[in-house]
Amino acid sequence: MPKIDQLGLRERKKRKTRVTLRKVAYELFREKGYDNTTVAEIAEAAEVSPATFFRYFSTKEALVIEDDYDAVFLANMAPIEPGSNPAAQILRIGARIFSELDDDTRSTEVERGRLLQSSASLRAAQAVATERTADQLVRSITEQATVPVDELAVRAMVGAIIGAVDQVSRNGAELNPETMRVLADLFEQGLPISRSAK
Repeated sequence: MPKIDQLGLRERKKRKTRVTLRKVAYELFREKGYDNTTVAEIAEAAEVSPATFFRYFSTKEALVIEDDYDAVFLANMAPIEPGSNPAAQILRIGARIFSELDDDTRSTEVERGRLLQSSASLRAAQAVATERTADQLVRSITEQATVPVDELAVRAMVGAIIGAVDQVSRNGAELNPETMRVLADLFEQGLPISRSAK
């Protein structure tokens, strides 16, 4: 799987079209609501046919659920550095990839995160996708490990990362590179819950 700066022209064009369709759709979702917006309306606003829409997304739900950067993230995973905090290392990789996206793509991904929290049906569908991503991440970490690892501990760590990201998103924090770096810092500090006096 190519790294983010090694995508071929065809793949870059495909991703650009998907970003355009998402951008148009998300504007309609803000105006009319997710449930009240049809695929036909999205296609018309994007000046493509419904058939073209379905070449890029299998359903309207897929506009929000599918994460185009899971594969890029996994391709950029490096073996966990001995002595490092693995959760922090993973979050920092995610922050770096997020920061390398162009402005349109990054803003669309931020909006996608907001939409996922706005609908119970989308959150339910996202839970299934998240399980798949978690399994892939556990496999990637385990296969790349330079020393024997405990898969149960790896799964617990991956669950902690996903849970942390989900909780900050549900409570209104924008999921962006800075938020991911803050979470990485918290994991490195052992997740302190008390605030230092200022």
